[in-house]
Amino acid sequence: MIEQKINLESVNIIQDDESLSSVTSDFGHLVKGHSLGIIQPRTIEEVRLTVQFAKNHHLQLKPRGKGYTQSGQSVAQNAYTLDLTQLNHIGGVDLITQTITCQAGATWQDIVTKTLAYEMLPCVLPLNLEQTVGGLLSTGGIGSTSKTYGPVIANVVDLIILTGNGEMISCNRTRNRELYDAVLGGLGRCGIIVSSTLALRKVKKYIRTFHLLYDSLDAWMYDQVFLGKNQQIDHLEGFCWTSAKGIRNTTRGKQFFAHWLYGLQVGVEYEETAPSVSDVLPNANYWQLIHTEDEETVSHVFRYQPRFEMMRTIGAWNQTHPWIECFVDAQTLVQVLPEILEMLPLSFGDGHRTMMVASDNLPSLFMMPPQENNFCLAILPVAVSMTDIKSLDVLEKVNQLLLDAGAKRYLSGWLGRCDFHWQQHYGQFYSIWETLKQKYDPHHILG
Repeated sequence: MIEQKINLESVNIIQDDESLSSVTSDFGHLVKGHSLGIIQPRTIEEVRLTVQFAKNHHLQLKPRGKGYTQSGQSVAQNAYTLDLTQLNHIGGVDLITQTITCQAGATWQDIVTKTLAYEMLPCVLPLNLEQTVGGLLSTGGIGSTSKTYGPVIANVVDLIILTGNGEMISCNRTRNRELYDAVLGGLGRCGIIVSSTLALRKVKKYIRTFHLLYDSLDAWMYDQVFLGKNQQIDHLEGFCWTSAKGIRNTTRGKQFFAHWLYGLQVGVEYEETAPSVSDVLPNANYWQLIHTEDEETVSHVFRYQPRFEMMRTIGAWNQTHPWIECFVDAQTLVQVLPEILEMLPLSFGDGHRTMMVASDNLPSLFMMPPQENNFCLAILPVAVSMTDIKSLDVLEKVNQLLLDAGAKRYLSGWLGRCDFHWQQHYGQFYSIWETLKQKYDPHHILG
């Protein structure tokens, strides 16, 4: 047993059945693993000692935060789960550099609570603030301000990394840049992000959000690109919404169908005087302005919490979530989206969305977004039954359609039932991906 091997009083080792069962899967609930034990370090030194011991004794560790991946990315397979949620210290807000330093297990919710006291926020926030910093930085991070600031990983000032070699290395854009690039969006293959310094931005007290409805896909996409480059606009999110539904005859018999409409939520922060629609959207091509919402910034930050609470209430939180997220350019998205929406079962609902992502100044080698008019498309069924094989078949086809069109998967999502084609995904960067793994984790300590 690992307690007998490690013999480190400061390292918390858990092996009871109930605890182990909690890490056999992730939020996707589609991939099952087998953890040999859970190690919960409380300090960076405890993480270092654990990795060093694993290296000396040829053990494999699977770093894990809250486990919000969908395809087993944080699930141990006959390895030890390195639970980093207790490594959660958050430093003070540096008002001069406009940064905050936090450990890997800190949640975005806790960071936001601290920074809002200084009227500041991280430049980009994920929709789910319950995620840990280390987990999100290992995949990338997308939010409603990504149209200006890019992904979350584009706003990381400094990192402290513990490599699979057991070395503690500080890195940023000018120091040890190779490792900095390798771990941001790198799925934890080369090293563990134990601490990060994040860039902050000043925020205003209120946000006005214009809820726009489109009956034209082309107009919707044109406005997303156009408004996405408008610096007056702080937040931008696109949605695919079903309207009229019915049953029609097809070559496969009678089938349910839906007519899709498209939505945009356009948010502008302000202090006292709210902006008017004519100020913000003078040349927009929307069909209808269906709602205007004014709220405090602190309320807007937590706007998705009701959705998560609803999922927990109806039991959907504990069902399977084969979410598909990918990066695709605007022109390609217009071409493939109608076919994708036509394929989706009505049981998937209409929580699917798009967010524009600025690609300039992107540090990661491995996030793989296009360079211009880049969007993150997310197919987000509330939940899918494990027995609903047909739904998984449809999502496999959606995944292949996107890949054939040149899209690149965002790697926190469901990657399919077969082995993911890493060489195809990384293309010309695949050899670099392999070389960096061999350099920083030659003994494959990090699963």
